[in-house]
Amino acid sequence: MSATPPPDHPTTPPTPSPVKPSKRKERPELDDDTRRSYARLIGWLVLALVIAYAGLQMPLPWRLATIAASLVGVSLAVFLLVRSLRRRLPITIMVGALVFFTCFGFFLFTAGFQAIFWEASVQFDECLRSSVTERATQRCYDAYEQNMLDSIPGLR
Repeated sequence: MSATPPPDHPTTPPTPSPVKPSKRKERPELDDDTRRSYARLIGWLVLALVIAYAGLQMPLPWRLATIAASLVGVSLAVFLLVRSLRRRLPITIMVGALVFFTCFGFFLFTAGFQAIFWEASVQFDECLRSSVTERATQRCYDAYEQNMLDSIPGLR
């Protein structure tokens, strides 16, 4: 065995082909002021979420606060989502904006329908406050469903 390569093989290794740069843009680093502004925005979203949830637990006139807080929350969540997509912010901000949007959407949907069926909801709340047994509570739910269906014209 010889240490020299055969005559048809070159003695120098082939040069590596140049690595093409990735077409993916790197996420930019956020400075402290930008981080603080997004943290403040998320703080406002959390406050609106707490107000919206607390409003759902209150009697009916106070449930309108849920509608207001949910509208503010949905608009801020959409703003945060669009901003995070355009500026290529970290994925956790995008996921957080989607979670906020979903929560506020459910709260808005629930409180909106209670506002649409105002009379039925008021009677349901009064019935639930006076019910003691499970049978009475079930009667309240049945009456609520019936009152909602009766309030839709042309349904029956």
